[in-house]
Amino acid sequence: MITEELLKECRLEFEACLQSLISDSPENHKRVEDIRSHSLRVVENTLLLSKTVLQSDEDNRIAVVNALFHDLGRATLIAQGTESPTNIQRNHAVLSAELIQKMDFFSKLPVEAQSIILKSIENHSKLKLPKLDNEQQTLFARLLRDADKLDIFDSSYRYFKEKMGIQPIMTYDLVNTAEVSEKIIKSIMTGKTAAVEDMKTMNDYKLLLISMAFDLNFKYYRRLPRHQTVC
Repeated sequence: MITEELLKECRLEFEACLQSLISDSPENHKRVEDIRSHSLRVVENTLLLSKTVLQSDEDNRIAVVNALFHDLGRATLIAQGTESPTNIQRNHAVLSAELIQKMDFFSKLPVEAQSIILKSIENHSKLKLPKLDNEQQTLFARLLRDADKLDIFDSSYRYFKEKMGIQPIMTYDLVNTAEVSEKIIKSIMTGKTAAVEDMKTMNDYKLLLISMAFDLNFKYYRRLPRHQTVC
């Protein structure tokens, strides 16, 4: 069983792990802190959504662990400073799943909870959620994907429209021109989420954000971004 005490231990390890990734570089500090803040906002989004889709306190605690650690691999790769933004996006989820298994608290979790957490984290950034082992794993994976996408949209909105926060790392290699990728447009026209690999310009990224709505799973979330635009 995941008790409040064990969840507290999870939170402490989350904070300690991210703190260990901070170097003397101001840019590194800013990036790691941004991932910490993002993860905590994903926790908040998760708890909002869980009121309608999860049945118990135990389920809520599993969802919180998912949200806390889903981007640990991203923070680690950014701190290492050797990977391109595209590779970070492609590889961070699997690395997050590998790293969480090394945490002291993880072995104390029920085996079923461990499986749910690993499947959720491994698959949270994939273009399309694959078929998982059971409905419970699928529910938690969808919950994490929605909570994550909502904050990606909101933080990008703050950056582009309100000039707040820091530039999304996925846009580092993109050029700021009026062009848009034909593949991105085709994805939107066919009602599919656009692929990160198809982005070439900042406009592509903004269109990718809009296309994320096609992959949202819960009606509660579909209503939230309605009055916002990043264009």
